[in-house]
Amino acid sequence: MKLNTFILSVLATVLCSCGEPEPGTVTPQQGSVTVDVDRISVSYEAQSTTVNLEADCDWGVAANDSWAKVTPSGGISGKTSVKVSIEENKTEDVRETALVFRFGSSRHEVPLKQNYKVEKVDISDAAFKAYLLENFDLDSDGVLSTKEAGTVTAIEASGLGIKAMPEIASAFPNLTKLDCSSNALTELPVSGLTALTYLDCSDNDLTSLDIQLLTALQTFDATGNPGLTTIYVWSDFEEPAGFSKPGTAQYVEPEINTPAGYKLVWRDEFNSSGETSPDSKLWWYETGGNGWGNNELQDYVAGGIYEGEKIAKVADGKLTITAKKIDGKVRSVRMNTSEGWTYGYFEARLKLPKGKGTWPAFWMMPKNFTAWPKDGEIDIMEHVGYHQDYVSSSIHCTAYVHSNGTQKTKERYLKGATDDFHVYALEWTPEYIKSYVDGEQLFYYNPEDYPKGRTADTWPFDAPFYLKLNLAWGGNWGGAMGIDESCLPAVYEIDYVRVFQKVQ
Repeated sequence: MKLNTFILSVLATVLCSCGEPEPGTVTPQQGSVTVDVDRISVSYEAQSTTVNLEADCDWGVAANDSWAKVTPSGGISGKTSVKVSIEENKTEDVRETALVFRFGSSRHEVPLKQNYKVEKVDISDAAFKAYLLENFDLDSDGVLSTKEAGTVTAIEASGLGIKAMPEIASAFPNLTKLDCSSNALTELPVSGLTALTYLDCSDNDLTSLDIQLLTALQTFDATGNPGLTTIYVWSDFEEPAGFSKPGTAQYVEPEINTPAGYKLVWRDEFNSSGETSPDSKLWWYETGGNGWGNNELQDYVAGGIYEGEKIAKVADGKLTITAKKIDGKVRSVRMNTSEGWTYGYFEARLKLPKGKGTWPAFWMMPKNFTAWPKDGEIDIMEHVGYHQDYVSSSIHCTAYVHSNGTQKTKERYLKGATDDFHVYALEWTPEYIKSYVDGEQLFYYNPEDYPKGRTADTWPFDAPFYLKLNLAWGGNWGGAMGIDESCLPAVYEIDYVRVFQKVQ
């Protein structure tokens, strides 16, 4: 802080006088206040500093903003040390206030400035760093900060001898244009640049390139990379008109078909070798035979095992849940993902069990459950054995719930639902919920399509939900037409479960 002295001199009034007037008289007095700073400038950390003051009159002082506090807030004539306590600046901007000294009807301000924490972007390649500092070091401090990098939407760094850009995606999240042509790049990790619409990486030394999340790309030039053989692209890729690549390179779609605009974030392919139980890190179990609110007859077993027998079993690339009568009661499984998600695309390939009394489901419940139906329920697929090959999707909430027949639901006949595997999926966004069977839409729910509109009672679907797989036996719906124990054991087969979320 720069040391300087200023003098405040004002004419005292009868309301604030320095010195003792003669009895019966009002004598104007000339007072003064001296402090040892004319401005304060500090770094972002929480800290305190001192202003030394000398006065021959009463005085007061306060800061204009709450992030700076002064002690004491006033005094009388004499010498005083004023402590200025300054909170940490957690914003991404310089902030300024003032210490205001008051004396009678006069005031004087000491400006106080606090810098923000400059988080440096480390750039490994000297040529790339020089280009960035020349073009984007806005405060000319010789450092490219994360704040400065966050403002960059276009990098045009052609022909600069750049050998590496490992920081390109993490440092420049808002980049829409990248021209890094005619350099010496052997790798270009751009998969995180999901806002990119223009990419020119021609005339480098690339051998592979991953653009499978860059679905916004309109212009792409990878020509002039003689060793480039593989370009990883998104599912159902059709080369846009603005794309160019060398003849040696092939477009390769992901092994797992991914919905446009989404990326895979979680999966269980059930491909472990031999015969095992489901991965306990990925799944947990609900247990008991208490009817589960639907007068169901099965007993859900702990860990997917009953007396050493695997009721939930992983073998031959699939998970099987078997409803089987053991010790006089039907034993089955209700298993849930350990992880939850808010919005996404959820998919499973399923083969449903046959038999009157079976009630398999693939569905979702809120991770932070407090009450039903207040917190919501999403049923991606349900099937009851007495109504074979009819599959349905539903949602339940306070406004729309099956207990009074107001749930929102849709059913469809699906030939071979119990004979073959089919893909059941849910797309859940902040606006709507859709379900699909083999890629064709089955169910759609947007509360704004109904008179009650979007309220907490019609749309509790803005919190994390987890996935559930279970095979119930009997109950209000599964047993509505009776049960047939001759169909036991009944087997529910799951080829995979996958979760995708929107590319941000």
